[in-house]
Parts: sequence; C-alpha cells; structure tokens
Amino acid sequence: MNYFVLDLETANSDCASICQIGIVRVEDGETVDTISHLVDPQDRFDHWNVKIHGIQPDHVAGRPTFRDILPKIAPLLAGRIVVTHGSFDRSALAKACHKYDLPLLDASWLDNQTVVRRTWPQFSRKGYSLGNLASHFGIQFRHHDALADAVATADIFRRALAASGRTASDWVATAAHQPHSGAPVLLQGASDGPFHGRTVVFTGKTQVARKEAARRAAARGFTVAASVSPATSLLCVGRGRTGSGASSKEREARRLVSQGHPITILTEDEFWQLLSS
Repeated sequence: MNYFVLDLETANSDCASICQIGIVRVEDGETVDTISHLVDPQDRFDHWNVKIHGIQPDHVAGRPTFRDILPKIAPLLAGRIVVTHGSFDRSALAKACHKYDLPLLDASWLDNQTVVRRTWPQFSRKGYSLGNLASHFGIQFRHHDALADAVATADIFRRALAASGRTASDWVATAAHQPHSGAPVLLQGASDGPFHGRTVVFTGKTQVARKEAARRAAARGFTVAASVSPATSLLCVGRGRTGSGASSKEREARRLVSQGHPITILTEDEFWQLLSS
C-alpha cells in the first residue's frame, strides 16, 4: 500500500505561516523517501512557536516561500493518500493556498488520530497526541521537527495498520465512522463527507446563523459538538464575541493545545474556506 505522511511547523499562531514541511513516502509498507523543506513564511516568528520547534528567522532567510514549494510537492501528493496526525496540517495547507491564491491540494486525506483512536481502545478518548503515542511505543524522535514528526507518525500509522488488519485505503473508506466525542453531540456528520470523523465546536456569534452553520458543517462530514473536549478537532471562532478576551471555549481549546492535543482554531472565514476545499 502506497501513501504519504505529512507534517508542518508554523512561524506563529496563523496556521498559514508554514516554515517547515516534512514528508515521508511509503510504498508497499516501507519508507522509500523522505523530504524536508525549510520555508520562508514571509511572516513574523512568535517566541512561543520558536520555543517549540527551534526554527528562527535566520534559518529560513533566503529559503523558498510556500508559493515556490507547492509546485514541487503538489505533483507528489495530488490524488494520493496523505496521512497527517490531526487536522492541523490539512488546515494549514488550505490556509496557505488561500494566502497565496494557489489551488488547493487535491488528495485523499487521512487523520492518523482517527485511526489510532479506533484501533486501540486505550487511546479512544485521551493519550493520542503524537508525543504520548511515541512514548508508549518506544519511538525516539525530535518532536516538532516536521520530518521527525512525519517519520514518527508513519511508524505509528504502520503499527495501527498491522493491529487493525486494514490497509490505508480501507481506513480512507471507513475512518468516517463516528469517534467517541467526549462532549454532547448536536449533529452527526454525513458519512460520505470529506471531513467525516472530525469534530467541530462553534463559539462566539457567527455571521451564518448557528443552526445553519452546524448544518453546513455536518453536511461536509463534521460532527458538531456542544463543548470543547480532547476529542475536538477544530474550534470555529465567530467574530462577535461579547466582552473582552477569548470565550471560555477558546480558552479551553488553547489549554488542551498546550497539553499536546492538536485542536485547530480557525476564524469563521477560515472555517468556510476550509469547508469549501
């Protein structure tokens, strides 16, 4: 079975600020190639992000931009199965394509978290962050280096395929099965939707009425939950929050992110852009 595994690092909280791309190519169950690119995000570097991945502005000075890199990686990934650990990397690619007015990458996306949570019951509700899984399986790697993360993800995904007795294609077809949400579900996602198996939570006042927003998200496969939990894949933040600061849902999402849960936080405009991909 042939597929690719992809991981990204970003310069700041805007997930379009991609500063490193790591790709693992797997053919017949064996890694046959690895690719790593440092990318000039043409954006600022936040201290928090640098502290996590160690990439600084001088490391990417003179490096290709995302506009330069996409034509090199798109032919490799287009129409292929692309495995990521969580929904962040797919969201980041979509946002970067939008930022540079480039066509979205057309691939069969597969979230390794969904595979892991449905393969091993002990990880169905918690403990499925990449760092925790690597520790559990005795995988040593330099966390938050994009290529090292992609290699670790490929190792865990390969173990999950063996344990589940399924192929990557099987999981693409069946990963849509509703995972344990860990929070009250308002709407279940359409089983044939491209985002099936992922959970979204809305917060703040959205431009689109909340019921309609939930309906649209569910039609594209997202399960819509009432509150943020470790099972949340994505938090959609509306523009019209009342009062100052972040909502309680956003604060909870950021707390979980700090603990290693890869929850993607998008504005409403970014969410609709993702939904159209």
